[in-house]
Formats: sequence, C-alpha cells, structure tokens
Amino acid sequence: MSLVMGVANCTYCGAKVGTLFDANAVVNKKQEDRNKWWHRIPRIMDENQRIEKAQDRANSSVILGLVSFFPFLGLALGLAGVVYAARALKELTAYNIEDGKGSGMAGLIIGALGIVAQVCLVIYVVRLL
Repeated sequence: MSLVMGVANCTYCGAKVGTLFDANAVVNKKQEDRNKWWHRIPRIMDENQRIEKAQDRANSSVILGLVSFFPFLGLALGLAGVVYAARALKELTAYNIEDGKGSGMAGLIIGALGIVAQVCLVIYVVRLL
C-alpha cells in the first residue's frame, strides 16, 4: 500500500515506517492488529448488507405509498409502505446513515396519506349505499 509522505505509522497495518526526516526508523509490523482487522471483515460486510437492505426498503416504501392511492387495494399497500418505511428508518437511524432517510420519511408520509385517502373512500362508498 502506498504511504503518504511524512507519515510515521502505516494507516493500513499500523507498522512504524518512519518519516521523511528519519530514514533509520525501525519497521515494526503488528501482525496481531492485522489479524484482528481480517476478523472484522464479515461483520463489516454484514452491516453493509443491512444498510443496503434498509435503503432498498425505504425506496420500496415510497413506491408502495404512491400505489396506495389506487382504490380499495391501496389500503393494504399503504400499510405495507408504512411498515417498510418504519423498519428502514429504524435500521438507518441505528447505523447513523443519512442516505435513505429522506426516502423512508417520504414513504412514511405518502403511505399514511394513502391510508387516510382509502379510509375516506370506504366511508364515502358506505354512505352511498
């Protein structure tokens, strides 16, 4: 890995590489730290997958919220959109990720408005009968 000029420690493995002014510095690779880093990779990958799924849920909640304005079928779709948005927002907030929170909030609001519209439609149809 290339090093930044003037750096005393490698940012990748933590080895002491000296500085621009000290060419006689002892190189000390910390194999234990490097092994610990390799053991963290599955956890990091798992967190990234959870974040991507949460962002996908946030985007799906917007679509479900918009589709919830179709008559009668929209009630179930609106509820699904609200649930998807709530789960996505909870996951994204847990990992402190901003990307996707806007979509999740939009899906939550649009889904709730779709549910309100469907309830009003059902009340209107019942009063017509």
